[in-house]
Amino acid sequence: MESIFSKIYSYRERENKNSKENFLIEIFAHCLLKDKNFFQIFLELIELDYEEDFSIKTQSIYEYGRPDIEINLHKSNTCILIECKIEHYERINQLEDYKKILIEKNVKKRHLVYLTKYYEYRENENKNIDFSLVRWSDIYSLISEKNNQITQELKLYLKNENMSESKNFNYNDITTLLNITDTLSKMDEVIDSVKEYFEKKIGKFPKESSRSTRLYNNSYFAYNIIKKPNYRFDIEIGFSWMEYEDVTVGIKIWIPTAAKCTDAEKIKEFFENNLKDWDFLEYSDGYYYSSSKFITEFIIEEEEQFPEIRKFLISNIDELFEIKKLNPDIF
Repeated sequence: MESIFSKIYSYRERENKNSKENFLIEIFAHCLLKDKNFFQIFLELIELDYEEDFSIKTQSIYEYGRPDIEINLHKSNTCILIECKIEHYERINQLEDYKKILIEKNVKKRHLVYLTKYYEYRENENKNIDFSLVRWSDIYSLISEKNNQITQELKLYLKNENMSESKNFNYNDITTLLNITDTLSKMDEVIDSVKEYFEKKIGKFPKESSRSTRLYNNSYFAYNIIKKPNYRFDIEIGFSWMEYEDVTVGIKIWIPTAAKCTDAEKIKEFFENNLKDWDFLEYSDGYYYSSSKFITEFIIEEEEQFPEIRKFLISNIDELFEIKKLNPDIF
């Protein structure tokens, strides 16, 4: 049985936007707002007491970022910020930035919730902020026949999206682990084959070990960060894969839209005007431009794969280098 939300999402506007994460955030916030029982048991999950007088809003813009959901419990003067993730990873220092938002609020109690598909451990050394790690499977488990129809549909949607159960090891995982070293070596070979060329044309990569830090988000790449007073963007080169989709290889440009990145729209417009053939995705906290291909497109004959992949990556680097010459100051 398919959730009504799955059906709605299949008819979304596809041009210049990937709204799946935003879609789930809005539905989740709506259920918290409209289903008293659901809101109460969610507060119990993060060890807070239910209050009748509360407000919920999404995508509020602050100097340090745009939290997905903000809940204010007025009687106890409590503020809760919720950061929701499906497949997209936490940007650098994102949770720490949200703690800054909480600290600047004139409230008695502060609470930060990190809601993810997979378990992602995070430390919290700020004694003035309570911190909760929650998975979507935990949200799924909260919902019962006592909840209203919309919340029931949320539960069905989480099941449809494979977010209803905690992840246990299986025999396929063991096989994957046995092969992972060889796979990482192949990905490193691809990235290293264009490393010198990329650094000559665009900029330096960080140390090699940083590539594996994105494995938890189904990515493996090297990157170069362009950071200026009013904006920043990251150029990533490597591999990514989503559930139920093939592995892709290519180059991505990530432009965060935090409040301090006041020129993010100008940078977005620059790439939009000069990378017309690249794909564009919009998220709640930034923009992605990408040029990538499925690895399966290169599986023709084994000896031909690496030269063809390198040729594809080099062509993307050359394209970036040409637009860099149009406005070197941006880079």
